[in-house]
Amino acid sequence: MIHRVRRVVLTVALLITASALAQQPNVEANPQTPPPATTTATTPAPIPAPEAAPAPAPVSPDDARLADIVKIVKSGISESLIAEQIKQSGLAYKLTMNDLLYLKQNGVQDSVISALLATKAEEAKKAAAPPAETAFNELLLVKGWGPLRRERPGRLVLKNGTFSWIDGADPKENFDFQVPGLEKVWYTCQAQTAGDVCYQINFQIVKGPRYSFADVSRATGSNATVKSVMETMRRNFPRAPFGASDH
Repeated sequence: MIHRVRRVVLTVALLITASALAQQPNVEANPQTPPPATTTATTPAPIPAPEAAPAPAPVSPDDARLADIVKIVKSGISESLIAEQIKQSGLAYKLTMNDLLYLKQNGVQDSVISALLATKAEEAKKAAAPPAETAFNELLLVKGWGPLRRERPGRLVLKNGTFSWIDGADPKENFDFQVPGLEKVWYTCQAQTAGDVCYQINFQIVKGPRYSFADVSRATGSNATVKSVMETMRRNFPRAPFGASDH
């Protein structure tokens, strides 16, 4: 009887011990396995905001008159009135890149800038247009050659592509000829120590007469009037049939 009680007590004690051990974590079950590593979430570095572009440095105009245009624009006057005033002023503006930057930096409208640019084209048009009438005084109309050479004083007038000879003594000697009807235009020159002096200008009409005009002051070595006639021809009629000089 006593032995049976002891066995029961021992059995219960063993069961209690085994139950307690089963409830503890088996830390040493695998001593070679390291404890799980703790992962730390990494926050990405912030992207820096782009730097603002520096403001362009103020530009000074090459044409100082543009400062007055800027003042007028900033006064509040309408751009159409400013553009019209620029057109009527008769002044020419040859705007450089520096001038354009200056105008844009100061808020000048495109219509005003266009009006300024147009003044250059208008000036070029006026320069290209031949004058209404050009008179060349101090000329001699030359007729004949050698001992038959005769000279009549007068003036030559160019108007709208027509040359008119105004005789200094007899209106009956007046005549006209057309630039489009010319076959050849050339100088007659004379060799001198300082070089050739072209004292006479000649016009050959297509299937027509030849007209020659000498400078009144050729005896003193001057040929200013004859040169002026030729330069006017070259400037206003660059496609005229210019020929080589003769002596």
